[in-house]
Amino acid sequence: MDVLNFFAHVVRDLLIFVGVCFALLVIFLIVVVRLPRDNPLRQLLAELCRHLAVTLAAGAVAIPIEPIPGLDVAYDTVVPLALLYYWGRFAWRVFGHSRAKGIRQPG
Repeated sequence: MDVLNFFAHVVRDLLIFVGVCFALLVIFLIVVVRLPRDNPLRQLLAELCRHLAVTLAAGAVAIPIEPIPGLDVAYDTVVPLALLYYWGRFAWRVFGHSRAKGIRQPG
């Protein structure tokens, strides 16, 4: 019964993660729609929405893959590394773009 409890906790945590990502995505989409089309903040938030959607999809795919013995280990290894690279490129573009324009960094 202890294994079933562990599995239930893993699925519960994954569903919470997917729910939070979905809520953030909806909030950002509402903000993006209200901004003018040529606003740079809208472009940044639109790209952030795309990144949140990809992360949400990765979390949603993880739920049915968890019970498969070999595939879950590969997924749990490769997907976090791919997401880290994906989000790292996003951060590099955002902070590199603001430095190129001479915008002062917070902090």
